[in-house]
Amino acid sequence: MRKKYLSALLFGALLFASAGTFTSCKDYDDDINNLSQRVDQIASDLADLETKVNALGCVESIEFSDGKLIVHTPNGDVSAAMPECTGIKEVKLEGNTLYVDGVEAGKVELGSGEEGQIPVITVKDGKLYVNDQLMDIEVGSNVVLVDNGDTCTITVDGQSVTLMKNAAQLTSIVIENLDEAEFKGTEGVDIQWGVAGVATPDWAGEKGAVVLDQFLVGQISTVNVQVTPADYDLGAQKLTLVDARGNEAPVVVTAEPNNTLMNKTRAASANGSWTLSIAMDETINKTNIEKAFDYDPESTDDIQMAYTLCVNGKPYTTYDLAVVTSSNQYTSGRIANITAARVYFVDEAGREKRASEDKIPAGTTTALTLKNPGLYDYYYTFEGTNKSLAEQYGITISEDGKSIIVPEGAEGVTITLTAHTMSVDGYVCPNAQETIGQYFNQVEINIAGSEIAAEELNVTTHQVKPGDATKEIRVDFTKDGKSIFASFPAANREEARQSGQVVLKEEATQLGFLTNSDTNHEFQNVQYFKKDGSRWNVNRDDLLDLNYMTLTVNNWIANDAKPGNYTLSFVVTDDNATVSGNELIKVTVPIDITKPAFGDVFEKDENWANDVYEARIYIKGNNAYLRYIDAYKVKSEYQTKADASKLYISFNALDEFGNYPILFYGGAQEVVTDNRTVMLTPISSDIVLNEQEVYNDDKDGLEVSLLEDMYAYYNVFDGVSVSTETQKAFAITSESFKTQVKTALDGVTAAVYQNGSVLNNVTVGTDGIIAAGTLKDNKPNNGFFFTLGDKYFSVCKNNLDGGNVYDKLDIYTLYVPAWAAMNTPAISFNNNNVQVKFEGTNGETVTTTGDDITFKPAAESSTLRITFEDATGMKYVRDIKVQKVQ
Repeated sequence: MRKKYLSALLFGALLFASAGTFTSCKDYDDDINNLSQRVDQIASDLADLETKVNALGCVESIEFSDGKLIVHTPNGDVSAAMPECTGIKEVKLEGNTLYVDGVEAGKVELGSGEEGQIPVITVKDGKLYVNDQLMDIEVGSNVVLVDNGDTCTITVDGQSVTLMKNAAQLTSIVIENLDEAEFKGTEGVDIQWGVAGVATPDWAGEKGAVVLDQFLVGQISTVNVQVTPADYDLGAQKLTLVDARGNEAPVVVTAEPNNTLMNKTRAASANGSWTLSIAMDETINKTNIEKAFDYDPESTDDIQMAYTLCVNGKPYTTYDLAVVTSSNQYTSGRIANITAARVYFVDEAGREKRASEDKIPAGTTTALTLKNPGLYDYYYTFEGTNKSLAEQYGITISEDGKSIIVPEGAEGVTITLTAHTMSVDGYVCPNAQETIGQYFNQVEINIAGSEIAAEELNVTTHQVKPGDATKEIRVDFTKDGKSIFASFPAANREEARQSGQVVLKEEATQLGFLTNSDTNHEFQNVQYFKKDGSRWNVNRDDLLDLNYMTLTVNNWIANDAKPGNYTLSFVVTDDNATVSGNELIKVTVPIDITKPAFGDVFEKDENWANDVYEARIYIKGNNAYLRYIDAYKVKSEYQTKADASKLYISFNALDEFGNYPILFYGGAQEVVTDNRTVMLTPISSDIVLNEQEVYNDDKDGLEVSLLEDMYAYYNVFDGVSVSTETQKAFAITSESFKTQVKTALDGVTAAVYQNGSVLNNVTVGTDGIIAAGTLKDNKPNNGFFFTLGDKYFSVCKNNLDGGNVYDKLDIYTLYVPAWAAMNTPAISFNNNNVQVKFEGTNGETVTTTGDDITFKPAAESSTLRITFEDATGMKYVRDIKVQKVQ
């Protein structure tokens, strides 16, 4: 915006000079005779100066000295000669102070040029203000200031410059869809062109008469762009398409606010969206249109030139725009067979609709766009009996012939228009000799019916439950113990029975209702019933007998379905020979679509301590795994409907580099859920631990033992085919929990017992024997034991070498590799097999005497070290103090 602000300041300075010219210059006849010429020169110099400054960038300061207006910018100075004026010799802007011949004349705010620094130009009592600062400029009678609202026009002796007001500075323009960045013919074909094969002097269309051999161009598609800031008025700027060589495309570019939704389904258009249109300029003709927009017009290759959109000469978009014209002259003949399916209009919600699929509201003027790439011009008329029908209800066609004007009182009318078309070869349909309708250019238009005040039912709550997710939705037509239809006059009910036009629909703007409707938002999956459960028939039965309706859900679930509060409408309309669609009965049907809470379906199983789940590592092969399959169980009321094995567990990354505590195996995938990026994995799959991140470097402990901010998820639509978005919307989620990761042998001990108690110091005789363990009451009593939880292992050679059979500690097979190697078959170091190593910390070796372990301390006392190593390489070191007998 700073450049436009500069224009005001420059003109402010110029007005000083102009005022001098009009009030202080000598009143000589030759001065008066030259006044118009001088003002013309001023306007020309100012326009040239503004163009140069726009190319250089922002303004640092301006001055008027020695007959020159000088603008200082970071990229150099620009000046323009000004006529000499008696009485004023110098105008200078220093900072925000304006000086005239060295005397302060007022202060102005230059602004930073950044977003939010918006200059405001206003005119009060004939004086110019910038940002509410009076520009202390005396103006003569030949200077006129006009406040236009969004703009301010300054006129000097008939020469005018219009300046923007309250406009934010344009920072960016983005092409909304790069896949649709080409200006082509409508319906995706190349731009069609041709020459008129016949003169049509009496053509009543907007573009007027056509002469023989006149060059004609067909319809051209548009391109949508998004501007920042969103309130920037793109339509008020000079727009051009410029290639990388600096050449302007020979087209006229216009911008209109995008009044249609960016997403033609159910999403609203973003603010700041503009629709770009182009038209060929006067240089384009039948001899050059084929190559005018090619990268190399001299080449036989048909490669389009890439353009950027320039705003007031400055490029703002990527070079993705193109103009694609047909290589061949149009020869397809005239355009016939036009029906309502080829005619479009924009409804009140901003959606583009076909005239064949929706109705036009009364009390509106609606443009009816006819789309065909070979179409040069078109207009509509009423023909035959439709003339009188239109006159009866006051329905007219706009002056340009392209819009239908429907007054109040025409509700429910169906009327047919005749579309008159001219193709780019100049031929029309229908022509004067043809019977109207012979070529099917008949467009049937339906006017929306009148509306009445609706009665509203109580809210129906429908929960989508596991195991019963496709249960039908039932709505009762009773309120306060009586039929809702009793609130309507009996005459309306009887007329409704005779018309039989019943519809259940949702609002066109409603997002994501559970049950899918067709393009008119009318439900086809509805059935009506009497109180006894028999079917209700609209033509045979009274409305008072309608007791409830059901909506079938199975196979009708929308791709954008989600829980929420929704409002449907049950409507009965009239239907007679003249009009139809006027409401007789209308009932608002509020429905809340819900899902159960996670805690309603699942509860925590074993291995929990408050909100912390204990996950002990289990081993398959030589890999470490986590198991959550026993984390949750299904509550009794959902025992036959939900399946805990279908849960999903989310894991957060351990760091900013995306390293997770588990690996991508068994269906694990990185997803965004609840606005978080996580690794989501099925609870029933093998959850492979990322040992590199979780184990410490020495593999004798865990680097990461607590996993936080985890969740469990369940798809309520398990077993039902729905979209991924619907699955996400109806997933139920647990509360946040933590996981305490424990190693496979966490808590393993090695100890010698005496009379049921652990000896802190073990005494051995000269033979060094540590006797194998014995039990009493199924608990360690005397001797050498390994323990894990409530499981015990008597330590002796036989149990560690597999001489007869390997004993186990819980699920783990313990063995000493050197001892086990003497037996066959050899044991494999994988799964739940654990290697045991005995050694003395002073270098002693451990042997056996018979079946007992023998350890002889090298000194009076020493330490017997036992190292367990599981198949993943995790080591567990346990020490026993041993001393010689005294």
